[in-house]
Amino acid sequence: MSNFEKFYLEDGSYIRYKKSGSGNPLILLHPIRNRLEYFDLVTPLLTKNFTVYALDLPGFGDSPVNKNMNYNQSYMTKAITDFVVKNELSKLVLAGESIGGVLCATVASILPKRVERVFVFNPYDYDTFFGEGVRRANRFARFIIWSMSLPIVGCLFATLENKLILWFILRGGVFNKKAITLSYVSLLSTSTRKPLNVYHTRNVFLNFKSWTDAKKQYAELAVPVTLVYGECDWSSSRERSETRALMRPQHYVNLEHTGHFSFLE
Repeated sequence: MSNFEKFYLEDGSYIRYKKSGSGNPLILLHPIRNRLEYFDLVTPLLTKNFTVYALDLPGFGDSPVNKNMNYNQSYMTKAITDFVVKNELSKLVLAGESIGGVLCATVASILPKRVERVFVFNPYDYDTFFGEGVRRANRFARFIIWSMSLPIVGCLFATLENKLILWFILRGGVFNKKAITLSYVSLLSTSTRKPLNVYHTRNVFLNFKSWTDAKKQYAELAVPVTLVYGECDWSSSRERSETRALMRPQHYVNLEHTGHFSFLE
């Protein structure tokens, strides 16, 4: 049985989550510009062995946006660590992709006694400017993200986001283009009508440096790590090697014919 619940944060906002299954806890953390339904294809495979918590990251999906908050890595890490501690979770497995993958590492470095193992997929830890990684998706993404980065008019361009724009960008993040379904893009596009969505979208990208700086915490990991990259992920071979050297994973996996959004493929 599955149900949606709310976990309230210190600033008064909340993150939406879905709990299902039974067994030791497993938290799933989605990529940039996605939501907890990102994991719908894999959750049924996990619920026989785990109590699965699929979370909307702060401000994403149906979680509300607080205009007074800065949506950087440390803020999101604090939100997840609070979720773990206040729900008294232990013997915990963390699995996440993109920024969700980075958060698996940062949370585990802070809560080593509660986390048993982490699975990091395609960590988004290499931006040196606004949306650099997402811009690698395709030419269309380069133009859209560049437009959103512009001072003053960037907010205007961000308001223009719609199903078609999302569809084009997301297709640049998968090897199998059919993995980007109309139903999922339609679901994602509901966030564009959410209050303060433009603020949140730009703020996450503006905090690109916080995701790159998160690599400093990789060396502090004291739990077993499985690091997974899609063969066609946005990261370069140099960036993957750097992350691998810092993270020192117990297992390293390369997924053939797979892009940045591996859970959709």
